[in-house]
Amino acid sequence: MTIRATWAFDGQTKIILGNWHRLWCLLFGPFYYLFKGMILWSVFSFFTLNGLWIGFPLVNRAIVLRHYHRKGWVQV
Repeated sequence: MTIRATWAFDGQTKIILGNWHRLWCLLFGPFYYLFKGMILWSVFSFFTLNGLWIGFPLVNRAIVLRHYHRKGWVQV
């Protein structure tokens, strides 16, 4: 299920989570978070060996949604 969000300031719409977000997080780890613009999570993922390999992909949805919510994006 694709999750879209709208930025409250100018109405821009963006897909923040695709259908395969857990797989991309598992395969690419820190690079996935860098692509999303989440530098601190990328560093944390790198030093914990991608969240002890399976931890981050399981909670990836909550991490990404909270990050975008704090930045001002509203889920559609």
